[in-house]
Amino acid sequence: MQKGRPHFAKASRGKFIRRKAPLIVFEGSDGSGKTIQAKLLENFLVKNKIPYKHISFPRYTDSLWGAMVRRYLNGEFGKLDSYLASMLYAGDRFSAASQIRKWLGEGKLVVCDRYVASNIGHQAGKMEKVIDQNKFIKWLEELEYEENGISREDLVIYLNVPVAVSRKLMSTRKKSDIHEKDKKHLDHAFSVYSRIAKTRKYWSKIDCTKKGELLSPEKVHEKVLEILKKKKYIHE
Repeated sequence: MQKGRPHFAKASRGKFIRRKAPLIVFEGSDGSGKTIQAKLLENFLVKNKIPYKHISFPRYTDSLWGAMVRRYLNGEFGKLDSYLASMLYAGDRFSAASQIRKWLGEGKLVVCDRYVASNIGHQAGKMEKVIDQNKFIKWLEELEYEENGISREDLVIYLNVPVAVSRKLMSTRKKSDIHEKDKKHLDHAFSVYSRIAKTRKYWSKIDCTKKGELLSPEKVHEKVLEILKKKKYIHE
């Protein structure tokens, strides 16, 4: 069962609410297996009767902001500046913030497929200079966590897949958006993810390959459970 511990999250208008469960986020570059790992974790939680909720961003069909993200990725707005593009994703999270706070307050562990770090990786990755990336990241985190008051992650599980392997996996997919069609975008986003992973104490990195070969989803899932047990968010 989940071992509860109190958390506090800033809500709107400066108020704080008590959190009884953690917000766990899967992050990684395209093709790293975030959705698969979120589903495997859900299966584990159901089997062990641990109360949880799942949410995935962007919410293309469940949010007006998410629908705007889809239009952006389809190229309808051209290549937007990183600051402007990131506001679409931030708006989607903001519109779900009260629901996520409610779940956490009810003691439900929240499994999230992509969150703020996806905004950081894909949008900061468009910038060549690290100084510009850091300026953007500082602004974005202030927008998301302070201005919009969304819940901070308790744990980010970063699925580390080398670019060469990700590119091979992505080659079998139909490139449906402007990021996927940009050949350099994957490299730049991976570079930002890798750098950020070293500076965030609440991030745990999982190397999803061995000798250039992708580990099975089940093997990666075992590593996920090891991290969650070590953090005492779950125990069997």
